[in-house]
Amino acid sequence: MNATSSTSLAAIAVVEDHDDLRAELAFQLGCNGYAVTALADGAALDAHLACHPCHLIVLDLGLPGEDGLSICARLRASRPEIGIVMLTARGLALDRLNGLQGGADAYLVKPTSPQELQAVIANLLRRLRVAAPAPAASGWCFDPRRQSLAAPGGATVTLTHAESLLLQALQRAAPQPASRHELVQALGGNYLDFTDHRLEMAISRLRRKLEQIGPDAEPIRAARGAGYRLTIPCTLRE
Repeated sequence: MNATSSTSLAAIAVVEDHDDLRAELAFQLGCNGYAVTALADGAALDAHLACHPCHLIVLDLGLPGEDGLSICARLRASRPEIGIVMLTARGLALDRLNGLQGGADAYLVKPTSPQELQAVIANLLRRLRVAAPAPAASGWCFDPRRQSLAAPGGATVTLTHAESLLLQALQRAAPQPASRHELVQALGGNYLDFTDHRLEMAISRLRRKLEQIGPDAEPIRAARGAGYRLTIPCTLRE
C-alpha cells in the first residue's frame, strides 16, 4: 500500500444505507477528530472518491444496488492504498472469510461498540501511515458564555442568544434529532403558539453561520417527521 504523509488528517468515508446508524457512526468518528463523509451507497462513494481524498472506508455489506463485497473487491483492485473496514450484520464464519478474502482489512459484526471500531480504525491507520487526529484540536467547539462557535480550521463566529439556545438543544440530542417541541422549548416558546415557519427561519440562520466557517456542507439536517439533527461533532467549552 502506498504510504501517506504522517502529517495528513485521516479522511474516512462511512458507507451505510441505514440513515440513523450512518449518522451515528459519522458523529462518533467525527468526535474523535476524523474528517468523515457519510454516504448511503456505492454510487455515492464513487462520486465522493472522484473528487476527494480518502484514507479509509467503513463499509456495510447489505447496500442498495452494488453490495459491499463487490465494492470492496473493485476498490481493492483500483485503489489498493485505501483501508477498508467491513461493518455488517452478517456474522457467519463464511461471511467473515468472504469479506477478508475479498479485500477487507478488518471485518466487524454489528452491533460493534464505538471503542472497538475506533481501535480497529486507529490500528489500520497506523499501518497505512496516516496520522491519527489530535483530540484537543479536532471538531467544533462551542463556548456558551461568549456565544462563540469555533470550526475545526480555527474560524469562529458569534451567535445570537437564540442561536446559542438552539445549538445547545441540538447538541444535547445528537446524534439523534432534536424534536421541534424540544427546540421551541429551548427558545422559551410555547409549542402550540410557535409556528413552523418561525422555527425554520431560526434554524436556517444558525445553519448559514455554521456553513460560513466550516467545511461541512450540511451541519444541520432536517429529520422528516422528527425535527433537526446536528451532524457535526461539537464539544462544549466549560
